[in-house]
Amino acid sequence: MDLVGKELGNRYEILEKIGEGGMATVYRAKCRLLNRYVAVKVLKDEYSKDTLFVKRFKIEAQSAASLTHPNIVSVYDVGEDNGVNYIVMELLEGDTLKDYIERKGKLSVDETINLSIQIASALEAAHKAKIVHRDIKPQNIVLTRNMTQAKVTDFGIAKMSSTATITTLGSSTIGSVHYFSPEHAKGGYTDEKSDIYSLGIVMYEMATGKLPFNAESPVSVALKQIQENPKMPQELNPEIPNSLNNIILKAMAKNTTDRYQSATELLDDLTSAKLNPDQKFLKSNSDISTSATQVIPIVGMRDFEERKENNTETAVPSRKLSRRANYADEENIKEIDTKEDKLEDDNKDIFDKPKNKKKNKKLMFTLIGIGIVCIGIIIGLIVNLVLKVKDDGKTTITEAPDLIGKVYEEVKDEYEEQGLVIALEKYEYSSEYEDGQIISQSIEKGKTLPSNRISVVVSKGAKEVEMINVVGKDYTVVKYDLEALELVPEFEFKVDSKVAENIIISQEVEAGTKLKAGDTVKIIVSSGNGKKKVIVPNVLTMTESEAKSTLQDLNLKVSVTYSEDSNKSNGIVLSQSKKQNEEVDEGTLIELTVNRLQKSKVVTIPVASYVAEGEEKDVTLKVVAKVEGVSNTIYERKVSAPYNSVDVSVNGYTTATLSIYIDGVLKNTQNVTF
Repeated sequence: MDLVGKELGNRYEILEKIGEGGMATVYRAKCRLLNRYVAVKVLKDEYSKDTLFVKRFKIEAQSAASLTHPNIVSVYDVGEDNGVNYIVMELLEGDTLKDYIERKGKLSVDETINLSIQIASALEAAHKAKIVHRDIKPQNIVLTRNMTQAKVTDFGIAKMSSTATITTLGSSTIGSVHYFSPEHAKGGYTDEKSDIYSLGIVMYEMATGKLPFNAESPVSVALKQIQENPKMPQELNPEIPNSLNNIILKAMAKNTTDRYQSATELLDDLTSAKLNPDQKFLKSNSDISTSATQVIPIVGMRDFEERKENNTETAVPSRKLSRRANYADEENIKEIDTKEDKLEDDNKDIFDKPKNKKKNKKLMFTLIGIGIVCIGIIIGLIVNLVLKVKDDGKTTITEAPDLIGKVYEEVKDEYEEQGLVIALEKYEYSSEYEDGQIISQSIEKGKTLPSNRISVVVSKGAKEVEMINVVGKDYTVVKYDLEALELVPEFEFKVDSKVAENIIISQEVEAGTKLKAGDTVKIIVSSGNGKKKVIVPNVLTMTESEAKSTLQDLNLKVSVTYSEDSNKSNGIVLSQSKKQNEEVDEGTLIELTVNRLQKSKVVTIPVASYVAEGEEKDVTLKVVAKVEGVSNTIYERKVSAPYNSVDVSVNGYTTATLSIYIDGVLKNTQNVTF
């Protein structure tokens, strides 16, 4: 669907297509109301048909529009026009960060830190407003002011794309999967820390010029995000200082608890790194990069360690598993297994033949304790991985139930008894759901539960707003003012000869009245004086008669004045008072200016025929020409006998009337045609 040349919302004139993504197309447009250029992002047809998607898309876009930050692309408006859903944003004339990285190969340390600070600052503002971007990548960051200012875009739509993209991992997500957090790639719950992970990958790419994880297919990349650790940035670019190296690795920690817990924390460390690049204010690289699962020491293990060092006792075989967890590669695992097996063989007799009963007794109790702990751990794992059996014989829930519209306090207690935690994420205003009802849930109905926890957003009822005065304002402006208040305007158009077209005549709800967000308000708008509208044609260069006929056929009135332009053809229309394509009422007067050039003609005056026969005295000949109602003397001289004919030059446009006088006495009138 190509919208170039069309208009959205009776306001945005689409000028050209400037970009296209997996879910939307971006156009350059002009806002006729504010006379400025904007970017209009239009949702593609396949997504516009999904009513739930469109609804959430609008809510998220409106939330993003509330963000005001120098490093966030401003969102001006969100709307729908004949099934076309669109977002209106600030128009930026710069390259994306992705383009800049590809052009330079890699960025300097200063550039990387400066741009990272700006992006982190944008995320900090968004997260404080409870908005998670969920699609941070260089393609969604635009650079302006000579590539020194970063602006994050695509707030609002990214959150909606997360479910669809991670489900399909198709062509529309190839660009995003390289920046997914591990929890995003698993299809699990994502929050602010997911944005921090994505920013970590962006910083990695800026500093090294390479992506930390790459593969032939999106699925393979997603698996690497979950399973593999990246190479240290310093290995790819030795110029990277310790501080930046550690910041990147901490931001990219697989476990969210090891990651920065907020954009503010990340921003603080980036600022410190800018001032002192070589400081080591973070955990060491090995601590950050391995992120291995920690084995909790079991009861009695410390005693066995001490005994082993004193060669009095040796560790139980389960120690081998504890050590294996700290080795990353297979060769080291084999080597340590061999050493452990040998150690077990060397010390076998120590266990089989205790030196005395006291030691045997102590060892027996220790082993019993270890056995109890191991059994407890196994039972715990079984409880978390398979269905738990309750006292009444019922099993816990393994698929997400439908919580939408239900009362939070009721379902919280109900499902808690079945082992499912319904956690409150936040409260939001809602005109659709009553106070206390659940608006949305983190895991869709019917999906397999990855854990025993579902986060929900709960309604705090409809937002209360105050009606404003709109009488006398333009209908288009009022539409956006009321929508900004989350009210639904219902416009009724009426003929009114005293109020200009599209101006508000009256409002049903008085200004100051308390309403709920989502309420409908009736507004009466003038449709003009009721006269039929006419589009003025172009009559320039037509002849006077052609122009009159054309305008009069449209029930327009015509008046003509004349002007002289020697460079233009005689008789054509030089100007018209109403421009071409201007909309006017029937009966409107159109004033035309027609070019009229004077013509000259020589007329012979037979003087002798106007003098008495035989008269030989001098007489005075006077010729007066009347042209277009104006009389002027064009000839006046004495004529002597014998009286000859006199040639007189006459100027005019179409006709002229000559009055011939002899000694002041009118002798004849003569018509002249040009």
